[in-house]
Amino acid sequence: MKKILGILFALCIFGCNETKKANTELETSPKLKTQENVNQDELPYKIDFDSTKVAKFTIEHSELVKSKALDKILSDYTTQELKELPEFKRLTLGIVVPFDISKESLLNTMKYITSEKIKENKDIDEIMIFAYDDKKDLTNSGGIYTFGKLFWGPNGKTGNVTSKIAKNNNRDSYKFDIDIKDKVGNIKKTDLPTKRELDIYNEMMNEKYIDLQEEEYHPLIMKKFNIKTKKELDAIWLKVAAYKY
Repeated sequence: MKKILGILFALCIFGCNETKKANTELETSPKLKTQENVNQDELPYKIDFDSTKVAKFTIEHSELVKSKALDKILSDYTTQELKELPEFKRLTLGIVVPFDISKESLLNTMKYITSEKIKENKDIDEIMIFAYDDKKDLTNSGGIYTFGKLFWGPNGKTGNVTSKIAKNNNRDSYKFDIDIKDKVGNIKKTDLPTKRELDIYNEMMNEKYIDLQEEEYHPLIMKKFNIKTKKELDAIWLKVAAYKY
């Protein structure tokens, strides 16, 4: 089972550089009517979204990676040229949203966050947002998003920030690439795993078992949670895995 999920985990990986965590929570406010309430002259780039459909969220992971904006391969630059190149900045966020959020609300929430972040720092050249309904998935999933993903950058693709874009903050070519899971907006309370089922699943995915075969660590988990049969254990794992992914 872990091998199956491992294939999913390999699809997406967070970078590592300047990492910081926050518990920043937004309550949707009646004062937020439409984006037109904001003075667009103050924005480095205008993002259209419906602020009445911005949901409550928390930012559980925030990572800013800086590197030189290259226009050619590294070996083609002299030491002095590399020194003079502008910095390229990519912001990666992991957010947690309500399990019953709609697709439309998740879309507008991620666009709202993008707008706020580029207002805070006009030098950010790329933004990646991963959305979850459980903050434990930020560490257990290896970067796989369980609800949705947003990317903002030149032509909507990573790796397109040139030295000119990084230096001048020209956003004319910027586009969104957004993916929202089909299950979003279609989850009922009866579909939600119980706390016990989540605890069992998270225990099964614990890295401490990574070097063990299933027949070695499954009995340990069954004993810990008083699970009588292997069939019951497998059913719990499949239920939670299907819900999350």
